[in-house]
Amino acid sequence: MGEELAISLKNVSKCFKRYARPVDRLKEILVPGKSYAQEFWALRDVSFDVNKAETMGIIGRNGAGKSTLLQMICGTLTPTNGEVQVNGRVAALLELGAGFNPEFTGRENVYMNGAIMGLSRQDVDERFDKVAAFADIGDFIEQPVKSYSSGMYVRLAFASAIHVDPDILIVDEALSVGDMFFQAKCMTRMKQMMDTGVTVLFVSHDVGAVKSLCRQAILLSHGELITSGSANQVVEKYFSMKVESEQVILKQDKLKNDSIDSELLVQSDEHSFVNNLDFLKRAAFQRIQNGKASFINVQILNEEGKKISNLDYGQNLILRMHIEIYEDIEELVFGYHIRDKNGADIVYSDSEIEDKTLKSVKQGERYIIDWKFKATLIQGIYNISCVLSIPIQFEIAVVDFCDFVPLAVQFGVAPRKDARLYGSVHLDNCLEILKY
Repeated sequence: MGEELAISLKNVSKCFKRYARPVDRLKEILVPGKSYAQEFWALRDVSFDVNKAETMGIIGRNGAGKSTLLQMICGTLTPTNGEVQVNGRVAALLELGAGFNPEFTGRENVYMNGAIMGLSRQDVDERFDKVAAFADIGDFIEQPVKSYSSGMYVRLAFASAIHVDPDILIVDEALSVGDMFFQAKCMTRMKQMMDTGVTVLFVSHDVGAVKSLCRQAILLSHGELITSGSANQVVEKYFSMKVESEQVILKQDKLKNDSIDSELLVQSDEHSFVNNLDFLKRAAFQRIQNGKASFINVQILNEEGKKISNLDYGQNLILRMHIEIYEDIEELVFGYHIRDKNGADIVYSDSEIEDKTLKSVKQGERYIIDWKFKATLIQGIYNISCVLSIPIQFEIAVVDFCDFVPLAVQFGVAPRKDARLYGSVHLDNCLEILKY
C-alpha cells in the first residue's frame, strides 16, 4: 500500500454461515466434510482506496454490508477472501454497545479504551478531563456503563474516540441516537479533525450529511460495491436505485410542532432582560470571548413572544439576542449564522450589512436585539451561531471577537405544504409572466 493511502481494500469478501438449528452446528463438527449451513455473503469482491486526510462516505440500505465492512477495517472481523490494509491508528464509533464493558464505570472504560489504542495511563490522565467535558454526562461517568441511557453511552463513546489522536476516525450510525445539540457538537468536532488531516469514514442514512461532509463516497447494495466517486454522484445513484426498486415518491415527514414551551419568556410589549443558565451551559462549547461584551441569552420566539423550537414553513419568527457590555466600545457589530445540522452555512447576516451597528456603547449597558424574518427554509434541524465583534479591519483581515457562540440555539422547520423545496432556502421572489 502506498504511503499516500490510509485504507486499501482488494477483492474483499465476507461469508457467514447460517444454521437452521443449533444442533446442525454440532453435526458439522462431528461429520467432517459435510455442511449443514447455508452460506450468507455479507460482502463480495469489494475494492476501494481511501487517501490520507480524505473523508469517505459509505451509503446503502439496511443489510447492504456497511457495518461488516467497517468491522473488517477496524480489525474486529477477518475477511473470508481478499486483503484489508490500514495505515494509522483507528478510532471507531460503531453500533451502540460495541467497545465498552457494561460492568465498568465510564471512567474505567475511558482508560480501557485508551490502553487498547496504545496510550499509556499518563496519556489518558492528560486527556481525561477533556473527554469528560465533551461527554458532559456529569457524575454518571463514575457509574457502570450498563446504567447509561443510549444517549449517554454514545456521548462517552464519541468523546473517547476523538481524544486518542486517531489517524483514522470511523463513525457509523451510532450518532443518530444523540440529542440535536450533541449531534451538532460532534459534527463541529469532526470537521475540525478533518481540517487537521484525520481520515474519516462516515456511514449514514442521512445523505445530506454525506454530501455536506464527504467529497468521495461509495454505494453498497446486497454486499456488492455498486459505484464509487464524488459524493454527489453516488447519492444521486442511491436515490435512483431506491425509486427504481420501490417505485415510490420520497415523502417528507412533517416535524411535530407541539413542543412549544408554554413559558412566556418575553412579552411583545416589554423587553425584560433574561439571564438563561441553560443557554450559558450550551454556549460554552468552543466559545470565544475577550471580556468586552457577551451574549447572556439567545432565543427563538414566535410573534407573541413565546419561546419555540419548531416552526411551520414560512412562519414569522424572532431571533432575540440579549447582550451585556463590560467595557466601553466605540462600535460593536452583531450577527448570526444559520447552519444546517451538518454545519453547512445556509444564511448569514450582521448589523454592518443592515447598517445598524451599535455605536459608543458603555460599560454596564444591556441591549436586546431582535432579528425578524420568515422561516423559508427546507425541512430540517438548524443551529444558529451568534457573533459580537469589533468591525473587521479588512486591510489586515483580523476579526476581534467580543463573543462568538458556535451553538447558540436550535430550531426545526416543518415541510412546506403546497410544494416541495429542492434548495436549502426559498427566496421571496417577485414573479412576472408575459405572453407575446
